[in-house]
Amino acid sequence: MTRSVDAEIKRVTVTLPKRQLDALQTIALREDVSVAWLIRKAVDKLLRKGPEMPVADRAQRSKRRE
Repeated sequence: MTRSVDAEIKRVTVTLPKRQLDALQTIALREDVSVAWLIRKAVDKLLRKGPEMPVADRAQRSKRRE
């Protein structure tokens, strides 16, 4: 059985540390929503802040460049 997916929607696979997934599952259960829904909402919130919003502090970015 195949599921048609809207051309505007793409599936993304994300690897999370167990502690993050456990926390998301706890919130999802409490709020009666899916983990996927929580992640979509978090991405929406990040994107609403705009592309110029820093997502990591300067020290972390500097270390990555080395």
